[in-house]
Amino acid sequence: MTETKKPDLSIITISTNEGHELNSCLASVFQGVDNLKIEYFLVNNASTDNTGDIADQYPDVRYIENFQVKGFASNNNLAMKQSTGRYILLLNPDTMMEPQTLPAMVEYLDKHEEIGAASCKLTNPDNTIQYNARMFPTPMAVIMRWLGFDRFFPNSKILKDYLLKDWDHNTERDVDWLIGAFLMVRRVVIDQVGYLDESYDPLYYEDIDWCFRIKKAGWRIRYIPHVKCTHLYDRESARSLFNKMTYIHLKNCIRFFSRHWRDLR
Repeated sequence: MTETKKPDLSIITISTNEGHELNSCLASVFQGVDNLKIEYFLVNNASTDNTGDIADQYPDVRYIENFQVKGFASNNNLAMKQSTGRYILLLNPDTMMEPQTLPAMVEYLDKHEEIGAASCKLTNPDNTIQYNARMFPTPMAVIMRWLGFDRFFPNSKILKDYLLKDWDHNTERDVDWLIGAFLMVRRVVIDQVGYLDESYDPLYYEDIDWCFRIKKAGWRIRYIPHVKCTHLYDRESARSLFNKMTYIHLKNCIRFFSRHWRDLR
């Protein structure tokens, strides 16, 4: 009996009432993978919109439905544990691929076996850069961002170093971490460092913590600018000084630094 070839890439997208963006995302993914063996997991995170109907339009999508809302880490882990691809891609529903985005990413990682995780250039719909590649945060950088200093003091060295704003984002480089909107990770890396940490409250620091553990295990994390993806939502634009998400961000920040401060010094 001939052994079935494992997928090159397992893609995981979580939709929490994001059906209005999901169709464009799925269409853009499947237009560019003719020569790539993929499996696509769509996790419906207790949505009340048309997410399920959209999934029905794509027979190659493996559909997982939650009846209670779960967090970023637990949803992605749920799908990762069912996946079989050589690479795993965490992909937001508010993204749109260019036709060669995914094949180019897989080809790059196939040629660079020392890279454990990677992302492409993320842009806003107007083609401006989103700062998806960053250095690990320092307590001062976190405090300054909470207080809105980046809006009033855009040339602050502390913040520019954290967000890598002095770099034009048109050249390849190693970075500390990549946001989870588009994050491709090697299967053997996950086998080594484990899944996303579900002890963080959803939505912040799960991707930072994962990248931290990947780098600590000796893998490189790479930003690849010749490959591009449009990200319709920039979470930076949603920041405000005091709200529930700020509290969660603070709580997760304290958890992250308390766990890893020795290695961040």
